[in-house]
Amino acid sequence: MKLSDYTYLVVDDDEFSREFVVTVLGHLGCNVVHCAPDSDTAIVLARQHKPDFVLLDIYMPEVDGWTFLEKLRKTMPHAAVIMITGSGKPADFRKSMAETVDGYCIKPVSPGVMLRALEGALSRRKSQNA
Repeated sequence: MKLSDYTYLVVDDDEFSREFVVTVLGHLGCNVVHCAPDSDTAIVLARQHKPDFVLLDIYMPEVDGWTFLEKLRKTMPHAAVIMITGSGKPADFRKSMAETVDGYCIKPVSPGVMLRALEGALSRRKSQNA
């Protein structure tokens, strides 16, 4: 399948970051992209659209990405989750991967890095759900 065959949900409290990720996804041919500025909106959109991929910011004001991930996994256990953060801290990477995240990118993310993260996440999800 092509990346255009999947649906995406971008969760980030920063409008510029959301738009940047949507632009990168667009360059990769991803057409169905929903955006949420907070975890409450994200859960509603996740239930409504059942995205294949969730691109999730770690540091948000009300609920951080890891806390949101717990809710998301209960709602959508099969979605591929990629954490996207402006933090380059190794501890963030380790914690993200320990939380059953399928990928990790540092902002601003290039199309090439995003492509590798999406392909890797898809591969990981398929092997876990096989």
